Amino acid sequence: MSLRPVEFEQVLTEVAERLVGSVAQKAWCPLPRLLYVELRVPGRSHLLCLCAEGDLARVSVAADRFPTPGEPAPFQRWLRQELTGFKLEGARWMEAERVAVFDFAREDARRRLVLEVGAPGGVALLSESGRVLMLSGEGFAQRRSLHPGAMWTPPEPVSAEALAKGRAQPSRLTPDPAAALPLLESSERLLGQKDKASRAESIRRRLAQPYRARLKRSGRTLEKVRAEAARGPESEAHRKVGELLAQNLYRLKRGVTEVTLTAYTESGVEEVRVKLDPKRGPKEEADWRFHQYRRLQRGVEQARHREAELAREVAHAQEALSQIEQMDEAALLAQAEVLHVASGEDGTAVGRPFKEYVGHGGARIWVGRGSEDNDTLTFKVARPWHLWLHARGVPGSHVVVPLERSGEPAQEVLLDAAHLALHHSGAKGEPRGEVSYVPVKFVRKTKGGAPGAVTYSREKTFVVRMEPERLERLLKSRHGEPSAS
Repeated sequence: MSLRPVEFEQVLTEVAERLVGSVAQKAWCPLPRLLYVELRVPGRSHLLCLCAEGDLARVSVAADRFPTPGEPAPFQRWLRQELTGFKLEGARWMEAERVAVFDFAREDARRRLVLEVGAPGGVALLSESGRVLMLSGEGFAQRRSLHPGAMWTPPEPVSAEALAKGRAQPSRLTPDPAAALPLLESSERLLGQKDKASRAESIRRRLAQPYRARLKRSGRTLEKVRAEAARGPESEAHRKVGELLAQNLYRLKRGVTEVTLTAYTESGVEEVRVKLDPKRGPKEEADWRFHQYRRLQRGVEQARHREAELAREVAHAQEALSQIEQMDEAALLAQAEVLHVASGEDGTAVGRPFKEYVGHGGARIWVGRGSEDNDTLTFKVARPWHLWLHARGVPGSHVVVPLERSGEPAQEVLLDAAHLALHHSGAKGEPRGEVSYVPVKFVRKTKGGAPGAVTYSREKTFVVRMEPERLERLLKSRHGEPSAS
Protein backbone atom coordinates (compact mmCIF):
# COMPACT_ATOMS: atom_id res chain seq x y z
CA MET A 1 0.00 0.00 0.00
CA SER A 2 1.00 3.68 -0.25
CA LEU A 3 2.70 5.63 2.50
CA ARG A 4 0.55 5.82 5.62
CA PRO A 5 -0.52 9.21 7.04
CA VAL A 6 2.12 9.05 9.76
CA GLU A 7 4.76 8.24 7.14
CA PHE A 8 3.70 11.15 4.92
CA GLU A 9 3.96 13.38 7.99
CA GLN A 10 7.47 12.07 8.69
CA VAL A 11 8.85 12.54 5.17
CA LEU A 12 7.24 15.99 4.69
CA THR A 13 8.74 17.10 8.00
CA GLU A 14 12.14 15.93 6.81
CA VAL A 15 11.72 17.83 3.53
CA ALA A 16 10.86 20.97 5.51
CA GLU A 17 13.83 20.52 7.86
CA ARG A 18 16.56 19.45 5.44
CA LEU A 19 15.63 20.55 1.92
CA VAL A 20 14.17 24.01 2.41
CA GLY A 21 16.44 26.44 0.57
CA SER A 22 17.41 23.89 -2.08
CA VAL A 23 17.11 25.00 -5.71
CA ALA A 24 14.99 23.21 -8.32
CA GLN A 25 17.35 22.47 -11.20
CA LYS A 26 15.33 20.15 -13.39
CA ALA A 27 12.06 18.20 -13.43
CA TRP A 28 10.67 15.13 -15.14
CA CYS A 29 7.16 13.70 -15.50
CA PRO A 30 7.59 10.27 -17.14
CA LEU A 31 4.07 9.11 -16.24
CA PRO A 32 0.87 11.04 -15.45
CA ARG A 33 1.06 10.47 -11.67
CA LEU A 34 4.83 10.26 -11.26
CA LEU A 35 7.27 13.17 -11.27
CA TYR A 36 10.77 13.99 -10.10
CA VAL A 37 12.31 17.31 -9.10
CA GLU A 38 16.09 17.62 -8.87
CA LEU A 39 16.87 19.75 -5.82
CA ARG A 40 20.36 21.16 -5.35
CA VAL A 41 21.79 21.73 -1.88
CA PRO A 42 25.39 22.89 -1.38
CA GLY A 43 27.66 20.13 -2.65
CA ARG A 44 24.90 17.66 -3.60
CA SER A 45 21.73 17.10 -5.63
CA HIS A 46 18.71 15.08 -4.49
CA LEU A 47 16.08 13.54 -6.76
CA LEU A 48 12.78 14.22 -5.02
CA CYS A 49 10.12 11.72 -6.16
CA LEU A 50 6.41 12.58 -5.96
CA CYS A 51 4.01 9.75 -6.82
CA ALA A 52 0.20 9.85 -6.66
CA GLU A 53 -0.28 6.35 -8.10
CA GLY A 54 -2.72 4.48 -5.81
CA ASP A 55 -0.88 1.90 -3.69
CA LEU A 56 2.47 3.34 -4.77
CA ALA A 57 1.77 6.93 -3.64
CA ARG A 58 4.76 8.42 -1.83
CA VAL A 59 7.18 11.27 -1.34
CA SER A 60 10.76 10.02 -1.40
CA VAL A 61 14.29 10.58 -2.59
CA ALA A 62 15.25 8.23 -5.42
CA ALA A 63 18.68 7.10 -6.57
CA ASP A 64 17.50 7.08 -10.19
CA ARG A 65 14.36 7.97 -12.08
CA PHE A 66 11.87 6.15 -14.24
CA PRO A 67 12.72 6.60 -17.96
CA THR A 68 10.78 9.27 -19.83
CA PRO A 69 9.15 7.74 -22.94
CA GLY A 70 9.13 9.73 -26.18
CA GLU A 71 8.50 13.46 -26.20
CA PRO A 72 8.14 15.05 -22.73
CA ALA A 73 4.61 15.39 -21.39
CA PRO A 74 3.15 18.94 -21.31
CA PHE A 75 3.25 18.84 -17.51
CA GLN A 76 7.01 18.20 -17.60
CA ARG A 77 7.55 21.23 -19.83
CA TRP A 78 5.49 23.37 -17.44
CA LEU A 79 7.46 22.12 -14.45
CA ARG A 80 10.76 23.02 -16.08
CA GLN A 81 9.49 26.39 -17.24
CA GLU A 82 7.87 27.37 -13.95
CA LEU A 83 10.10 25.76 -11.28
CA THR A 84 13.65 25.87 -12.63
CA GLY A 85 15.70 28.22 -10.48
CA PHE A 86 13.08 28.43 -7.71
CA LYS A 87 14.02 27.67 -4.11
CA LEU A 88 12.00 25.27 -1.98
CA GLU A 89 10.48 27.48 0.69
CA GLY A 90 8.37 24.99 2.63
CA ALA A 91 6.61 21.60 2.66
CA ARG A 92 3.67 20.33 4.68
CA TRP A 93 1.20 17.44 4.89
CA MET A 94 -2.54 18.16 4.93
CA GLU A 95 -3.66 14.99 6.67
CA ALA A 96 -7.44 15.25 6.39
CA GLU A 97 -7.32 16.12 2.68
CA ARG A 98 -4.42 13.72 1.94
CA VAL A 99 -2.44 16.44 0.17
CA ALA A 100 1.30 17.16 0.20
CA VAL A 101 2.12 20.82 -0.49
CA PHE A 102 5.48 22.16 -1.68
CA ASP A 103 6.07 25.92 -1.83
CA PHE A 104 8.72 27.35 -4.16
CA ALA A 105 9.82 30.97 -4.50
CA ARG A 106 12.31 33.32 -6.09
CA GLU A 107 12.62 37.06 -5.87
CA ASP A 108 9.86 37.87 -8.35
CA ALA A 109 7.40 34.96 -8.09
CA ARG A 110 6.05 32.03 -6.11
CA ARG A 111 4.84 28.63 -7.19
CA ARG A 112 3.13 25.77 -5.39
CA LEU A 113 3.28 22.06 -6.24
CA VAL A 114 0.36 20.04 -4.87
CA LEU A 115 0.38 16.23 -4.65
CA GLU A 116 -3.09 14.74 -4.08
CA VAL A 117 -2.80 11.07 -3.07
CA GLY A 118 -6.50 10.30 -2.59
CA ALA A 119 -8.47 8.77 -5.46
CA PRO A 120 -8.12 9.61 -8.32
CA GLY A 121 -4.76 11.11 -7.39
CA GLY A 122 -2.78 13.67 -9.34
CA VAL A 123 -0.44 16.65 -9.27
CA ALA A 124 -1.22 20.33 -9.76
CA LEU A 125 1.14 23.24 -10.37
CA LEU A 126 -0.27 26.47 -8.96
CA SER A 127 0.51 30.13 -9.47
CA GLU A 128 1.20 32.59 -6.64
CA SER A 129 -2.52 33.36 -6.47
CA GLY A 130 -3.45 29.70 -6.21
CA ARG A 131 -4.70 29.29 -9.75
CA VAL A 132 -3.98 26.09 -11.65
CA LEU A 133 -1.22 26.42 -14.23
CA MET A 134 -1.21 22.76 -15.28
CA LEU A 135 -2.48 19.38 -14.05
CA SER A 136 -1.25 15.82 -14.43
CA GLY A 137 -3.04 12.53 -13.76
CA GLU A 138 -5.44 10.44 -15.84
CA GLY A 139 -9.00 11.51 -14.99
CA PHE A 140 -7.70 13.84 -12.27
CA ALA A 141 -8.90 17.12 -13.82
CA GLN A 142 -12.37 15.76 -14.64
CA ARG A 143 -13.05 14.20 -11.25
CA ARG A 144 -11.78 17.23 -9.36
CA SER A 145 -13.49 19.67 -11.75
CA LEU A 146 -10.21 21.49 -12.20
CA HIS A 147 -8.71 23.09 -15.29
CA PRO A 148 -5.89 25.53 -16.05
CA GLY A 149 -6.91 28.95 -14.83
CA ALA A 150 -9.27 27.67 -12.14
CA MET A 151 -8.68 28.31 -8.44
CA TRP A 152 -7.36 25.22 -6.68
CA THR A 153 -9.33 24.13 -3.64
CA PRO A 154 -8.43 21.18 -1.40
CA PRO A 155 -10.39 17.94 -1.92
CA GLU A 156 -13.08 16.89 0.53
CA PRO A 157 -11.50 15.78 3.84
CA VAL A 158 -11.82 12.15 4.88
CA SER A 159 -14.22 11.20 7.65
CA ALA A 160 -13.20 11.40 11.30
CA GLU A 161 -13.39 7.63 11.51
CA ALA A 162 -11.04 7.16 8.53
CA LEU A 163 -8.73 9.82 9.93
CA ALA A 164 -8.51 8.04 13.28
CA LYS A 165 -7.95 4.69 11.58
CA GLY A 166 -5.11 6.15 9.52
CA ARG A 167 -3.46 7.72 12.57
CA ALA A 168 -3.54 4.36 14.33
CA GLN A 169 -1.29 2.73 11.72
CA PRO A 170 2.36 2.67 12.82
CA SER A 171 5.21 3.87 10.63
CA ARG A 172 7.09 1.28 8.57
CA LEU A 173 10.00 3.57 7.74
CA THR A 174 13.39 2.32 8.91
CA PRO A 175 15.78 5.26 8.57
CA ASP A 176 19.50 4.76 8.15
CA PRO A 177 21.22 7.21 10.53
CA ALA A 178 24.16 7.51 8.11
CA ALA A 179 21.92 8.59 5.21
CA ALA A 180 21.68 12.24 4.14
CA LEU A 181 17.86 12.03 4.12
CA PRO A 182 17.09 8.89 6.15
CA LEU A 183 13.28 9.03 6.10
CA LEU A 184 12.94 10.00 2.44
CA GLU A 185 15.42 7.31 1.39
CA SER A 186 13.58 4.76 3.56
CA SER A 187 10.33 5.74 1.81
CA GLU A 188 11.92 4.93 -1.55
CA ARG A 189 13.23 1.58 -0.26
CA LEU A 190 9.72 0.77 0.96
CA LEU A 191 7.88 1.49 -2.31
CA GLY A 192 10.37 2.39 -5.05
CA GLN A 193 11.34 -1.13 -6.05
CA LYS A 194 7.73 -2.25 -5.81
CA ASP A 195 6.86 0.62 -8.17
CA LYS A 196 9.46 -0.45 -10.73
CA ALA A 197 8.48 -4.12 -10.49
CA SER A 198 4.78 -3.29 -10.82
CA ARG A 199 5.30 -1.08 -13.86
CA ALA A 200 7.68 -3.60 -15.43
CA GLU A 201 5.05 -6.32 -15.14
CA SER A 202 2.44 -3.95 -16.54
CA ILE A 203 4.72 -3.31 -19.52
CA ARG A 204 5.26 -7.06 -19.91
CA ARG A 205 1.49 -7.64 -20.00
CA ARG A 206 0.96 -4.82 -22.49
CA LEU A 207 3.73 -6.11 -24.74
CA ALA A 208 2.32 -9.64 -24.57
CA GLN A 209 -1.34 -8.67 -25.15
CA PRO A 210 -1.31 -8.56 -28.97
CA TYR A 211 0.67 -11.80 -29.20
CA ARG A 212 -1.70 -13.61 -26.83
CA ALA A 213 -4.65 -12.27 -28.82
CA ARG A 214 -2.98 -13.50 -32.02
CA LEU A 215 -2.49 -16.97 -30.51
CA LYS A 216 -6.11 -17.08 -29.38
CA ARG A 217 -7.47 -16.06 -32.78
CA SER A 218 -5.08 -18.30 -34.69
CA GLY A 219 -5.93 -21.24 -32.43
CA ARG A 220 -9.65 -20.91 -33.16
CA THR A 221 -9.01 -20.53 -36.89
CA LEU A 222 -6.59 -23.45 -36.90
CA GLU A 223 -9.27 -25.84 -35.61
CA LYS A 224 -11.59 -24.92 -38.49
CA VAL A 225 -8.80 -25.07 -41.06
CA ARG A 226 -7.66 -28.48 -39.88
CA ALA A 227 -11.22 -29.78 -40.11
CA GLU A 228 -11.35 -28.55 -43.72
CA ALA A 229 -7.93 -30.03 -44.49
CA ALA A 230 -9.14 -33.39 -43.19
CA ARG A 231 -11.89 -33.67 -45.85
CA GLY A 232 -9.57 -35.39 -48.32
CA PRO A 233 -11.15 -38.85 -47.82
CA GLU A 234 -14.61 -37.34 -48.33
CA SER A 235 -13.56 -35.79 -51.65
CA GLU A 236 -11.99 -39.08 -52.74
CA ALA A 237 -15.22 -40.91 -51.96
CA HIS A 238 -17.11 -38.54 -54.29
CA ARG A 239 -14.59 -39.24 -57.07
CA LYS A 240 -14.97 -43.01 -56.74
CA VAL A 241 -18.76 -42.81 -56.74
CA GLY A 242 -18.65 -40.46 -59.75
CA GLU A 243 -16.50 -42.94 -61.70
CA LEU A 244 -18.79 -45.81 -60.71
CA LEU A 245 -21.86 -43.89 -61.85
CA ALA A 246 -20.18 -42.93 -65.14
CA GLN A 247 -19.46 -46.60 -65.82
CA ASN A 248 -23.10 -47.56 -65.15
CA LEU A 249 -25.09 -44.73 -66.71
CA TYR A 250 -27.13 -47.22 -68.79
CA ARG A 251 -28.41 -48.85 -65.56
CA LEU A 252 -29.63 -45.63 -63.97
CA LYS A 253 -32.99 -43.95 -64.32
CA ARG A 254 -34.19 -40.48 -63.30
CA GLY A 255 -36.33 -40.51 -60.15
CA VAL A 256 -34.53 -43.41 -58.46
CA THR A 257 -33.35 -42.57 -54.92
CA GLU A 258 -30.92 -45.44 -54.46
CA VAL A 259 -29.06 -47.97 -56.54
CA THR A 260 -26.64 -50.84 -55.84
CA LEU A 261 -23.67 -51.07 -58.24
CA THR A 262 -20.81 -53.50 -58.62
CA ALA A 263 -17.30 -52.07 -58.11
CA TYR A 264 -14.16 -53.96 -59.08
CA THR A 265 -11.37 -53.07 -56.67
CA GLU A 266 -7.91 -54.41 -55.86
CA SER A 267 -9.40 -56.34 -52.95
CA GLY A 268 -12.06 -57.90 -55.11
CA VAL A 269 -15.67 -57.35 -56.17
CA GLU A 270 -17.78 -55.09 -53.95
CA GLU A 271 -21.43 -54.17 -54.00
CA VAL A 272 -21.78 -50.44 -53.43
CA ARG A 273 -25.06 -48.83 -52.42
CA VAL A 274 -25.32 -45.27 -53.79
CA LYS A 275 -27.92 -42.70 -52.78
CA LEU A 276 -29.24 -40.59 -55.70
CA ASP A 277 -31.10 -37.31 -56.05
CA PRO A 278 -34.35 -38.12 -57.87
CA LYS A 279 -34.33 -34.62 -59.43
CA ARG A 280 -31.08 -35.28 -61.28
CA GLY A 281 -30.58 -37.46 -64.32
CA PRO A 282 -27.86 -40.16 -64.39
CA LYS A 283 -25.22 -37.97 -66.11
CA GLU A 284 -26.12 -34.98 -63.95
CA GLU A 285 -25.60 -37.15 -60.87
CA ALA A 286 -22.18 -38.29 -62.05
CA ASP A 287 -21.18 -34.71 -62.95
CA TRP A 288 -22.34 -33.49 -59.54
CA ARG A 289 -20.14 -36.09 -57.84
CA PHE A 290 -17.10 -34.99 -59.84
CA HIS A 291 -17.93 -31.35 -59.06
CA GLN A 292 -18.03 -32.16 -55.32
CA TYR A 293 -14.72 -33.96 -55.64
CA ARG A 294 -13.03 -30.96 -57.31
CA ARG A 295 -14.60 -28.47 -54.89
CA LEU A 296 -13.48 -30.41 -51.84
CA GLN A 297 -10.02 -30.93 -53.31
CA ARG A 298 -9.59 -27.18 -53.80
CA GLY A 299 -10.79 -26.59 -50.25
CA VAL A 300 -8.35 -29.16 -48.89
CA GLU A 301 -5.42 -27.62 -50.77
CA GLN A 302 -6.32 -24.11 -49.61
CA ALA A 303 -6.80 -25.33 -46.05
CA ARG A 304 -3.40 -27.01 -46.03
CA HIS A 305 -1.77 -23.82 -47.32
CA ARG A 306 -3.61 -21.75 -44.70
CA GLU A 307 -2.69 -24.28 -42.01
CA ALA A 308 0.99 -23.77 -42.80
CA GLU A 309 0.55 -19.97 -42.66
CA LEU A 310 -1.20 -20.19 -39.30
CA ALA A 311 1.52 -22.46 -37.98
CA ARG A 312 4.10 -19.80 -38.89
CA GLU A 313 2.02 -17.08 -37.24
CA VAL A 314 1.68 -19.16 -34.10
CA ALA A 315 5.43 -19.84 -34.08
CA HIS A 316 6.20 -16.11 -34.43
CA ALA A 317 3.80 -15.19 -31.63
CA GLN A 318 5.15 -17.94 -29.35
CA GLU A 319 8.72 -16.83 -30.01
CA ALA A 320 7.82 -13.21 -29.26
CA LEU A 321 6.05 -14.20 -26.04
CA SER A 322 9.06 -16.25 -25.01
CA GLN A 323 11.34 -13.26 -25.58
CA ILE A 324 9.01 -10.97 -23.63
CA GLU A 325 8.91 -13.42 -20.71
CA GLN A 326 12.71 -13.49 -20.66
CA MET A 327 13.09 -9.67 -20.57
CA ASP A 328 14.50 -8.39 -17.29
CA GLU A 329 13.20 -5.37 -15.40
CA ALA A 330 15.62 -2.90 -17.02
CA ALA A 331 14.73 -4.05 -20.54
CA LEU A 332 11.01 -3.80 -19.76
CA LEU A 333 11.27 -0.32 -18.28
CA ALA A 334 13.12 0.77 -21.43
CA GLN A 335 9.83 0.06 -23.28
CA ALA A 336 7.89 2.49 -21.08
CA GLU A 337 6.15 4.09 -24.08
CA VAL A 338 3.64 1.21 -24.13
CA LEU A 339 2.17 2.51 -20.86
CA HIS A 340 0.98 5.58 -22.82
CA VAL A 341 -0.92 3.46 -25.37
CA ALA A 342 -4.53 2.64 -24.49
CA SER A 343 -5.68 -0.87 -25.24
CA GLY A 344 -8.99 -2.70 -25.26
CA GLU A 345 -9.89 -5.77 -23.24
CA ASP A 346 -8.87 -8.17 -25.95
CA GLY A 347 -5.53 -6.53 -26.53
CA THR A 348 -6.66 -4.64 -29.61
CA ALA A 349 -4.96 -1.28 -29.87
CA VAL A 350 -7.31 1.67 -29.59
CA GLY A 351 -6.47 5.09 -30.96
CA ARG A 352 -2.82 4.32 -31.58
CA PRO A 353 -1.00 6.56 -34.07
CA PHE A 354 0.70 3.54 -35.61
CA LYS A 355 0.10 0.05 -36.96
CA GLU A 356 2.19 -2.66 -35.34
CA TYR A 357 3.71 -5.52 -37.29
CA VAL A 358 5.84 -8.44 -36.12
CA GLY A 359 9.20 -8.86 -37.79
CA HIS A 360 11.89 -11.50 -37.62
CA GLY A 361 12.27 -13.06 -34.17
CA GLY A 362 9.15 -11.33 -32.83
CA ALA A 363 10.60 -7.82 -33.25
CA ARG A 364 7.96 -5.06 -33.16
CA ILE A 365 7.79 -2.62 -36.07
CA TRP A 366 5.60 0.50 -35.93
CA VAL A 367 4.25 2.22 -39.04
CA GLY A 368 2.58 5.65 -38.84
CA ARG A 369 -1.06 5.73 -39.96
CA GLY A 370 -0.97 9.18 -41.59
CA SER A 371 0.82 12.52 -41.70
CA GLU A 372 -0.18 13.74 -38.23
CA ASP A 373 0.24 10.25 -36.81
CA ASN A 374 3.75 10.16 -38.28
CA ASP A 375 4.62 13.19 -36.13
CA THR A 376 3.08 11.60 -33.05
CA LEU A 377 4.92 8.32 -33.61
CA THR A 378 8.31 9.92 -34.23
CA PHE A 379 8.25 12.74 -31.69
CA LYS A 380 6.00 11.46 -28.90
CA VAL A 381 6.02 7.66 -28.91
CA ALA A 382 9.49 6.74 -30.18
CA ARG A 383 12.54 7.01 -27.93
CA PRO A 384 15.73 8.80 -29.08
CA TRP A 385 17.61 5.52 -29.52
CA HIS A 386 14.86 3.75 -31.50
CA LEU A 387 15.53 3.23 -35.21
CA TRP A 388 13.63 5.41 -37.70
CA LEU A 389 13.18 4.47 -41.38
CA HIS A 390 11.64 6.16 -44.43
CA ALA A 391 11.44 5.44 -48.14
CA ARG A 392 13.97 7.75 -49.78
CA GLY A 393 12.76 10.41 -52.19
CA VAL A 394 9.03 9.61 -51.98
CA PRO A 395 6.26 10.48 -49.51
CA GLY A 396 5.42 7.73 -47.07
CA SER A 397 4.85 6.57 -43.51
CA HIS A 398 7.41 6.93 -40.76
CA VAL A 399 8.59 3.50 -39.60
CA VAL A 400 10.08 2.90 -36.15
CA VAL A 401 11.82 -0.19 -34.77
CA PRO A 402 11.84 -0.06 -30.92
CA LEU A 403 15.29 -0.99 -29.64
CA GLU A 404 16.89 -1.21 -26.25
CA ARG A 405 19.33 1.57 -25.44
CA SER A 406 22.58 0.98 -27.39
CA GLY A 407 20.86 -1.92 -29.18
CA GLU A 408 21.36 -2.78 -32.84
CA PRO A 409 18.66 -4.30 -35.09
CA ALA A 410 19.24 -7.72 -36.59
CA GLN A 411 19.80 -7.63 -40.36
CA GLU A 412 16.52 -9.48 -40.98
CA VAL A 413 14.60 -7.01 -38.80
CA LEU A 414 16.13 -4.12 -40.75
CA LEU A 415 15.01 -5.73 -44.02
CA ASP A 416 11.51 -6.31 -42.60
CA ALA A 417 11.21 -2.66 -41.56
CA ALA A 418 12.53 -1.48 -44.95
CA HIS A 419 9.92 -3.59 -46.76
CA LEU A 420 7.17 -1.95 -44.68
CA ALA A 421 8.62 1.53 -45.31
CA LEU A 422 8.49 0.96 -49.08
CA HIS A 423 5.05 -0.70 -48.99
CA HIS A 424 3.60 2.28 -47.06
CA SER A 425 5.07 4.88 -49.41
CA GLY A 426 4.78 6.23 -52.94
CA ALA A 427 7.05 3.36 -54.01
CA LYS A 428 4.41 0.74 -53.18
CA GLY A 429 4.31 -1.96 -55.85
CA GLU A 430 7.77 -1.19 -57.21
CA PRO A 431 10.22 -4.13 -57.40
CA ARG A 432 12.91 -2.19 -55.54
CA GLY A 433 13.51 1.07 -53.73
CA GLU A 434 15.86 3.02 -51.47
CA VAL A 435 15.31 3.25 -47.71
CA SER A 436 17.10 5.57 -45.28
CA TYR A 437 17.46 4.77 -41.60
CA VAL A 438 18.77 6.71 -38.61
CA PRO A 439 18.28 6.85 -34.80
CA VAL A 440 15.20 8.88 -33.90
CA LYS A 441 17.34 11.51 -32.12
CA PHE A 442 18.64 12.69 -35.50
CA VAL A 443 15.15 13.35 -36.92
CA ARG A 444 13.86 16.92 -36.71
CA LYS A 445 10.49 18.45 -37.46
CA THR A 446 10.62 20.79 -40.47
CA LYS A 447 9.96 24.30 -39.20
CA GLY A 448 6.66 25.49 -40.63
CA GLY A 449 6.36 22.28 -42.62
CA ALA A 450 3.26 20.19 -43.20
CA PRO A 451 2.37 17.34 -40.80
CA GLY A 452 4.84 14.48 -41.23
CA ALA A 453 7.49 16.66 -42.89
CA VAL A 454 10.90 16.12 -41.28
CA THR A 455 14.60 16.49 -41.87
CA TYR A 456 17.24 14.07 -40.66
CA SER A 457 21.01 13.71 -40.56
CA ARG A 458 23.64 10.96 -40.22
CA GLU A 459 21.38 8.60 -42.11
CA LYS A 460 22.40 5.41 -43.86
CA THR A 461 20.70 4.36 -47.10
CA PHE A 462 20.45 1.03 -48.85
CA VAL A 463 18.63 -0.45 -51.85
CA VAL A 464 15.94 -3.01 -51.07
CA ARG A 465 14.82 -5.64 -53.55
CA MET A 466 11.23 -6.45 -52.60
CA GLU A 467 10.57 -10.04 -51.53
CA PRO A 468 6.85 -10.84 -51.94
CA GLU A 469 6.90 -13.67 -49.39
CA ARG A 470 8.56 -11.47 -46.76
CA LEU A 471 6.05 -8.67 -47.34
CA GLU A 472 3.11 -11.10 -47.19
CA ARG A 473 4.36 -12.48 -43.87
CA LEU A 474 4.73 -8.99 -42.44
CA LEU A 475 1.30 -7.80 -43.54
CA LYS A 476 -0.34 -10.87 -42.03
CA SER A 477 1.44 -10.23 -38.73
CA ARG A 478 -0.37 -6.95 -38.10
CA HIS A 479 -1.66 -7.05 -34.54
CA GLY A 480 -5.11 -6.37 -33.26
CA GLU A 481 -6.59 -5.61 -36.68
CA PRO A 482 -7.54 -7.43 -39.87
CA SER A 483 -4.58 -8.29 -42.05
CA ALA A 484 -3.55 -5.46 -44.32
CA SER A 485 -3.36 -6.00 -48.05
